[in-house]
Amino acid sequence: MAEYDPWAPYYDLIQPGLPGETEFYVYEAARRCKPTLELGCGTGRIAIPMAMSGVDVTGLDISPAMLELCADKLECVSPVKGRLRLVEADMRAFRLRRKFGLIVMPYRSFMHCLTIEDQLACLNCVREHLASGGEFILNLWAAGPAELDMLHDHYQGGRLKKIGVHTARRSRATLTHYADAWRDDHSQLLHEIHRVVEKTADGRVRLDERMTLTRTWITPREMEHLTARAGFHVKAVHGSFDGEAFGPESTEMIWRLEA
Repeated sequence: MAEYDPWAPYYDLIQPGLPGETEFYVYEAARRCKPTLELGCGTGRIAIPMAMSGVDVTGLDISPAMLELCADKLECVSPVKGRLRLVEADMRAFRLRRKFGLIVMPYRSFMHCLTIEDQLACLNCVREHLASGGEFILNLWAAGPAELDMLHDHYQGGRLKKIGVHTARRSRATLTHYADAWRDDHSQLLHEIHRVVEKTADGRVRLDERMTLTRTWITPREMEHLTARAGFHVKAVHGSFDGEAFGPESTEMIWRLEA
């Protein structure tokens, strides 16, 4: 079972993505209308709209449970103008025997590559699958001192903070999401604990599950070194999905890379 399989039933509720993110990636794919690869496609929040816009999309993810849910969602909106092919594979080691005019990695998915070796392996796979003149676009969290200071510097235990409450329209069941996060400055890792509690309309607990998540943050200078080592040319770095220049106040980094 992939580490992210337990997330699949709740992912769309508790991880809705970043404002403007879906529109940005769908626009980039639609305006090129070339074969597109999305790494870490998950439940298809971005891959499905890409296919609906007429693009030939390949969605790659390591979690079979996420891909199964994506396939179910795709069936609900089919037929689509384009095509969506789903592949279960590791973004650090995949071979698809074709090249793509556009490769994207939305929602900070590169942060799941926890070591330099993992990061370079992923970037090398991307470069091998990028067509001549193609572009690789990914976004990362711009973890400034103020943002990092908002996290605990160690695991504190105790009760988790309530993040949100979601209600299912048909069953009227409620799903409450709790979470806590802390950072490990030495290892440059972000650790998270999530808990979801689902209750029926009459208040009975139907499900109570805990999930963990570990990611790394990457500084702009580190990313410059990684992309150079992997043989990429940095076309641009934006600070938002609106194309603003990346600067000290940016909370997002959108990297546009060419091989």
